[in-house]
Amino acid sequence: MQKVLLLALGLGLSATAAQAQVDTVRASTLPPAQQAEKLYNSGVAKYNGKNYRAAIQDFDRALTLRPDFAKAFYNRATTRYELKEYQQAVQDYDQAIKLEATGFSNYFGRAQAQEALGQKAEAELDYGKAAEIKPDYAPAWYYHGALLFEKGDFKAAKADFDQAIKVDPGYAYAYHDRASAQRKLGNFDAAIQDYTKALSLQPDFLPALLNRAAAKRRANDLKGALADYNTYLSKKQDNATAFTNRGSTRYDAGEYKGAVEDFSKALELDPGYAFAWNNRAAAYLKLEDYKSAAADAAKAIGLNAQYAEAYMNRGHAREMLRDADGACQDWRKAAELGLETGTSYAANSGCGAE
Repeated sequence: MQKVLLLALGLGLSATAAQAQVDTVRASTLPPAQQAEKLYNSGVAKYNGKNYRAAIQDFDRALTLRPDFAKAFYNRATTRYELKEYQQAVQDYDQAIKLEATGFSNYFGRAQAQEALGQKAEAELDYGKAAEIKPDYAPAWYYHGALLFEKGDFKAAKADFDQAIKVDPGYAYAYHDRASAQRKLGNFDAAIQDYTKALSLQPDFLPALLNRAAAKRRANDLKGALADYNTYLSKKQDNATAFTNRGSTRYDAGEYKGAVEDFSKALELDPGYAFAWNNRAAAYLKLEDYKSAAADAAKAIGLNAQYAEAYMNRGHAREMLRDADGACQDWRKAAELGLETGTSYAANSGCGAE
């Protein structure tokens, strides 16, 4: 699943209500609480102008005058998030929550900072708390679901994406990620429908197009998958995975020359892509170009010495090149790495013990 960050902060900053002041004596000062609000509003204005360091200074001064100013803690945390000072942001959200335990935005903001720190379990709890306090806030459900997806709990993730979509039927990313959960659950037709909905809401959402192609391939709609890959690659030609996946689909459709072309393009973009080397080896085997197949499989093995399928393919190529000993060694290695068909090929070809 491709997870897309929708809101950098979750919620924007808001200023307190302005209060008119009559300043007849220039030397007088505002009461501390009012001066704190003035500094707070100045910090919000500076934040909106992306002057984050100056905004922090204003929030600092506001909190010096009014240490129980929950919104100042929240907005300083949000500003620190923008500055990638995630640990300090979490500390400020902690203070905001102590002062205002029912503020859903405090939990959501802290979850975003925790996630940035890699504290996934803590973020999951806070997203859940935000959704509990404000069930009609779709991003809380979405991000909670995304973390469940990363954990491999696809059924629970789908339930969260369901809630996000119920709250916000125009939430393209929620449709996309629910589709990915459906794919993981083997519900390919439902996945295709959700990817299609995401694309109808956001036609330039290219990851949805790429993932719909993969779902169509899994549903054995090779023609539809190729159409989606073609559309994607007409718009974005720097994605080695997209070329490899279209090559695999062409391979499945028996278009072996086209598959070789796609795997070759992928390797131009990423010469260290072991999967593409092995897949091109498989296509060369179908084209009976055994020398090229053996060379490509060897390249894949050089990049990943535990690549069982590459040993299998090199074994097949070596067999056709009359290198029986080399073929037997490769098949046995594939079996050793867990590919049971390696044992069968070795046995059927009369490979003796080493």
